[in-house]
Amino acid sequence: MSSDRRSVRMSGMVAAGLLGLVVLPGMARQPEPGAADDVRRQRAIERLKDNRPAMQREADAPRDLPEIDPALVDWYRTTVTELADPAYEGRAPGSEGIRRAAELIESRFKELGFEPAFPSSELAADGTEVITPRSAWRQPFGVGERTNLASSSMSVDGEALEHGVDYSVLAYSGSGAVEAPVAFAGYAIVSGPGGFMGFDPNTRFDGKIALCLKYEPMDSEGNSLWDSEGFSHHAQMTHKASALIRRGAAAVLIVAPPGANDERAEILESVESTRLGRPGLGGKAPKFDAPVVQITPEVARRLLDGVGDADLTLESLIDAANASAVYRELGDRPVSLSVIMETSETVAFNVGGILPGRGDLADEFVVIGSHYDHVGYGGVGSFPGNEGLLHPGADDNASGTTGMLLTAGLVRDRLNALPADQAYRSVLFLAFSAEEMGLLGSLHYTKEPIVAMERHTLMLNLDMIGRLESDLLELGGLDSSPMLEDMADPLIERSGLAVARDTSVGNGRSDHASFDAVGVPNMFFFTGLHPQYHRPEDTADLIDSEGAVRVALLCTDIAIAGATRAEPLPHTRDRAEIARQEQPPKVRLGILPTNSTKGGVLIRRVFPDTSASDAGLQPDDRIYKWNGEDLKNTEDLRPKLVEHEPGETVTLTVERGDEVIEIEMVLRGIE
Repeated sequence: MSSDRRSVRMSGMVAAGLLGLVVLPGMARQPEPGAADDVRRQRAIERLKDNRPAMQREADAPRDLPEIDPALVDWYRTTVTELADPAYEGRAPGSEGIRRAAELIESRFKELGFEPAFPSSELAADGTEVITPRSAWRQPFGVGERTNLASSSMSVDGEALEHGVDYSVLAYSGSGAVEAPVAFAGYAIVSGPGGFMGFDPNTRFDGKIALCLKYEPMDSEGNSLWDSEGFSHHAQMTHKASALIRRGAAAVLIVAPPGANDERAEILESVESTRLGRPGLGGKAPKFDAPVVQITPEVARRLLDGVGDADLTLESLIDAANASAVYRELGDRPVSLSVIMETSETVAFNVGGILPGRGDLADEFVVIGSHYDHVGYGGVGSFPGNEGLLHPGADDNASGTTGMLLTAGLVRDRLNALPADQAYRSVLFLAFSAEEMGLLGSLHYTKEPIVAMERHTLMLNLDMIGRLESDLLELGGLDSSPMLEDMADPLIERSGLAVARDTSVGNGRSDHASFDAVGVPNMFFFTGLHPQYHRPEDTADLIDSEGAVRVALLCTDIAIAGATRAEPLPHTRDRAEIARQEQPPKVRLGILPTNSTKGGVLIRRVFPDTSASDAGLQPDDRIYKWNGEDLKNTEDLRPKLVEHEPGETVTLTVERGDEVIEIEMVLRGIE
């Protein structure tokens, strides 16, 4: 972020008076509705009618929307655009981009006069650790190891190749220096559909560099022979590298067949684009003992030119591999390859600021949170075909983070305006990192909170609030306290928003779930999934800034109510029950689930090399029975997983199109 952009953002906030100009719900005059509001209301009414039975939509149509200060919308639009700027690199943990995002959030907390949330520690002269409470804005935590390329070189016939142009080292490569001849291994797939066997039992690559093809057997149009909707999990490059290295390969070269029907067929992958594994979700990045490199087709042709066989071309080898397994030694001419990889721990940071409370309630906390990380350049967490492409994450979750920062100022001004003798709780504003890795930031906070979790009375989570437009605001967690709905109902009514009292993704997919698990009442503000979710197309120009500001205004109202009520909100479950239910599952399905309007769990995505892919589950399958018992929604999944051990088999009743089938699934453990 340039200093010019920072000064524009700051001066815009000051010139607008930002929070002093806002017309608060309940105080606003009711304007004459404009055409945009008419469209918003009408489409919301239609969606209410369409979805009320499945989503418990509100019975009443939305009313006229209160007037809001345009300066708030302008500020919101500027800030969400900044967080989704390519300069922030998709805000992946460990990246320079997410460090910049943390700086922006911290600077906002400082502007508002908040206190740092976390303790800091340093060593005194005598070597003892000195801890200073509430002196740091950031809470560090580890999210696993990160492998980087330290150096590499490659040459053919003594002629050096250029990294990133002729070849590229992949994230799971090992270190090593190799000079050896090359052998061709086709697609290097051990076994595939229809009895395909990629290797003879006696095939070995000892003392050789193995060259294999990316993807899997294809037709003349470059489409997979095994999967009608792309390429199957057999095409994973990590599987190929593993198969070849197990058979003694000193290094692995991978080349993409020209003409493959894939938008990345002509792209050299990189360390960044091939990072794998999500700590906390059972994903573990492989790491091989030998170098693993992708080369261009031009380099592959140079290797073949030296064999001395005019009939041996890259195209002839591809044709042979499309028909059956291939093994072919490519002469004695050596290729030189050297790779040095280095590994370091990736540290992520939660960013927190405190608005201190007053009076008898000051020792209790309301938390307003959002996650500010995203998936960077894809690979893990993105959809197939988008690996290596920048994912701006405008809605997920620059929208919620900007909403949290806006709410921070709104809440400050509202609480500061209360009478001097009015008691209210402290408010902790938290920006979580590593949510996309499995809620790691919020989980870490609940294990190392700034005060006992019993003193956290309410958690409000803003995640993906940027696509309200004329649809419904989805509110989760209203059932997390028997008193929460009564407190929130008048405020929801006053907002004028059409609200679904449930979310289309269930209640366990964002950071509020970490607080719910330890007995903190919570609410989840969400405007729904969309075609750009976890894709490079989730950009700031698609954000409904006015709608997001309205969500932030409602969040502010609920926060004020939670901060000023005399009694804390009890959780629906007692803490002993929560402790019993929160043992972690030992197995993983490997699906991206959502609630089905028919009941049950609708599969949006099946991850490769998982229990689900092994069993043949497919996107758009609806699972509605588990071992004969009804599966009502995504919330029913976790208790089922907790019951099972790795290796056990379960029977799923699945609706696939017009067909009902039963599928047996062997459950894999969490690695």
